[in-house]
This record gives sequence, structure tokens and C-alpha cells, in this order.
Amino acid sequence: MPKQFAEENLPPDIQVIAERMNIVEEKIPPWTAPPLPFDSDCTPLKFLERTRQQLIAPFREQVYGKIPPRCNQTSCKITSEGKAFGGLAIRRQIDIICRHQGMEQILHLLLYIPVAASRPAPVFFGLNFKGNHSTTEDPGVVFHPFIPYPPLIPGSRRWSEFRAGEEGRAMQADRWDFKKVLERGYATATMSYHDVYPDHPLAFNDTIMRFFYTEEQWKSPHRDTGAICAWVWGMQRCIDCLEMQPELDMTRLFVHGHSRLGKTTLWLAANDPRPAWVISSGAGACGDKMMHHYFGENFEWLALWAPHWFRGNFPRLVGQELKIPFDFHYLLAAIAPRRVYIAAGDEDDYADPKGQFASCVAASPAWKLFGGTGLGTRKFPACKEIIGQEIGFYLRHGGHGITPENWNAILDYADRHFR
Repeated sequence: MPKQFAEENLPPDIQVIAERMNIVEEKIPPWTAPPLPFDSDCTPLKFLERTRQQLIAPFREQVYGKIPPRCNQTSCKITSEGKAFGGLAIRRQIDIICRHQGMEQILHLLLYIPVAASRPAPVFFGLNFKGNHSTTEDPGVVFHPFIPYPPLIPGSRRWSEFRAGEEGRAMQADRWDFKKVLERGYATATMSYHDVYPDHPLAFNDTIMRFFYTEEQWKSPHRDTGAICAWVWGMQRCIDCLEMQPELDMTRLFVHGHSRLGKTTLWLAANDPRPAWVISSGAGACGDKMMHHYFGENFEWLALWAPHWFRGNFPRLVGQELKIPFDFHYLLAAIAPRRVYIAAGDEDDYADPKGQFASCVAASPAWKLFGGTGLGTRKFPACKEIIGQEIGFYLRHGGHGITPENWNAILDYADRHFR
């Protein structure tokens, strides 16, 4: 078997941990999905009032932690507005100014609104990895300078600076496909997740978490939250701001995220009723895959590389994939009866596409309580086939990413179910 992550020149002690992940299907141990915590006499009202909290509790107590409260003061200021994409859209850039106990954090929201819309437009919203300028070729999008964090392991992209310099304009534009989204009649918005919590173990003092925790509390093994909760908090402040834009139909708010931001988006939707549709791409371990399906990334790998994403007691889950009494189909089920859409790549071994599919199957009974079917099939699909009902699933040929092909499928699903 090829050496895992060999291109990253990992130190030997870390390479050993990499090799403990399983990416051989024949080596997956026997497993069963933990049952959802309700029975045949559960009603929709009982599910919404009680069962949903039972589904959410393991993630609040053992994985992600608590989402911080609102800060003392939030205001939104339009910093620029103009036409974009040859007059197809209005580009609006908004600063969301968050203040708390003498501290301030500014979130930079980029919004495109289709000019041709005859009524308020449904809106896609997701966090980006590299900065707003990296999502588009539009020269009017502002680059926000930053001071890079030092790499903690020279030669490895792990624990390195994720943000793009000014030269990175449009480097991830294909992940957003703004023009296509606008041509189909949808508004679209984004913010860099680094505006809320720069994704680096040394970043605490540049994050919104300093509003609510001391550095000593943050470094404690008893910490009751993590960076994913900070990113959720940032998404919530952006949604607050989007609700103030009269051109948007916020009853059709579609939140989306890829990889760690897929995890973030699912946790947002489980705790916030405002999104009508939740799209997760390649969230994998601790996101949209079944951990009992022991394939791809595991608790140990995430506890090593991303301890700041999770609450302080998260490392207790290391080695417990087959023993935990819950799994991440609980997270999907907590979003019912709203729609969920999972995107996977057939070569994205570390996100485990079959484990993602298994979560969709196991979560489906939650939608049946509301008269739906959930995924509606147990047959793993071929590539380029949108399957499912209230739970949609799409398998793309390729590895870890989101591409224009994904956006074609997402927009087709949106047209089918929200027009």
C-alpha cells in the first residue's frame, strides 16, 4: 500500500499515525449504525421539541461544543456596491462589525444579487478558505491584507497559513462558479472563515473566541467549544446581515460548505432553523460520514491535526469509532424535515464516500416521521447521478473538492425542489 500523505514529508512519529487510518475496503471491520433515538410512536412535534435535542447532544458534549452567544453589539456597513459580471449582478461588499467588552472583529461579507430577478432571490451562502478575492475573477472584490502565521512543520501544508495573498485572486473561482449561479437566478454570498477564526493552532488572539474566553480557558482540556463553533457563529452573523437585504428571499436560504466547512455548515443547520437547505461536500470524518464505517480519516488523525476545531475533551474519542453509541447520521437527522444534500468524490478516500452514503441511509427515518422518504434508496449510485428526495446525494468522479460539475448538480436540485 502506498505511503499515506507521503508528499507532505511528515515527521516519522506522525507518519505512523497516518498509517493507522484504513483505506482498504476489505479491512473495514463489521459494523452497524447506532439506531436513531426515537421509535414508531414518535410524532413530528415530539421530534422537534425533544428528539432533535437528543440528536444534537453528543456533538455538543463530545465533538464540536457550544456555539457562543451573540456579542454585545453588531452592525453592518456597506463598503462598496457596483455592477459585476458584465451587468449580470450587483456586487455588494459589507463589513459586519462585531464588538464585545471593548474588543472588535470585522467580518467581510461578499454578496452578488442577480439583476434580472423580478422578485426577492433565493440565496446560497458559504464560507471560503482563502479569502473573498480568491473566489472570483471580479476585480472589484477587495483583498484584505493579513499577517501570515508561521508553518509549524516545515515542508508540510499541515498547520500552515491557509489564506491567499493578493496574487491568489480567483485561485478557487471554480469552487464557487458565481456566474453560473447568478445566471440561474440565485443570489450568492461568501465570507472567509479566517475572518472569524484563522485556521491555525496559534490564532486564538485573532479570533472572536477571545470575546468569550481567556487564553487560559481556551488552552484548557476542559474547553467547551472549538473553532468549528466559532465559524458557525460567523455564519450566523452573516445570516443576520443577509436578512437585512431586501433583494433576498431568506425563506430560501441555502447554506453550503466543503470539507471542514461542510462540518461547520451541518452543525450550523442542526442548531439554527433559518437555512431551508444544507449542502455538505466532502465533510467526511466528524461531518457527514459514518465513523462506524472504519475507512478514511479517523478520530486520532483529527485530534492530532485539528484539536482547535473541537472541544477540549474530543481526544477521548480516539480509537472509539466502533464503540460510540451515536454517529454522524444523528447530525443529518437533526436537520429534518429540512432538506440535506451530500456531495462526494469517488476517489476521496479520506472523506469516505461510502461512509457518507451510509449516513444518508441511516438518517432517513427522521424524514419519514414527516411523511417523506429521506434518501429513498440503499443502492450506492453511479457517478453524475443525483439521487434522493429530502436527502440528496451526488457522487462525482474525482478526489477531494467541489467543482463546476458539482454546481450543475446543486443548481438542478435547487430548481427541482425550490422553484
